[in-house]
Amino acid sequence: MSKYLTFPDIVFKDRQLILAALAELGYADVEEGDALSLYGYRGDRRPETAEIVVRRQHVGSLSNDIGFTRTPQGYVPLVSEYDQRTAHGGQFLVKLRTAYSERVIEEVRHRLHGTAQRRVDGSLIKIRVRF
Repeated sequence: MSKYLTFPDIVFKDRQLILAALAELGYADVEEGDALSLYGYRGDRRPETAEIVVRRQHVGSLSNDIGFTRTPQGYVPLVSEYDQRTAHGGQFLVKLRTAYSERVIEEVRHRLHGTAQRRVDGSLIKIRVRF
């Protein structure tokens, strides 16, 4: 049974943008509610709760639910140790943060009626917004 890890240093402020980022990663089927229970890979109910949940059957065959709990700062991910190592090749949170950041930039670009230019420099993605 994998322990759930909380990542308080990773905060997603906008619910709609996190849902869009999850959909981009292939997790369009997401449950939303107040204090939804998280379940382990055997279907066992865990003590952790979250407001946004990707159920384990959408993550992988041996995966646990992935949750996002609401805090005053925004939504904080709850990911099991197992899924932290295996989801998207161990890059789930990195890819989610990238997809979320791109959604934020697109939102800013749209509000400012500007253009965005994306450039990949090694492992770094640089996006320039002009308005």
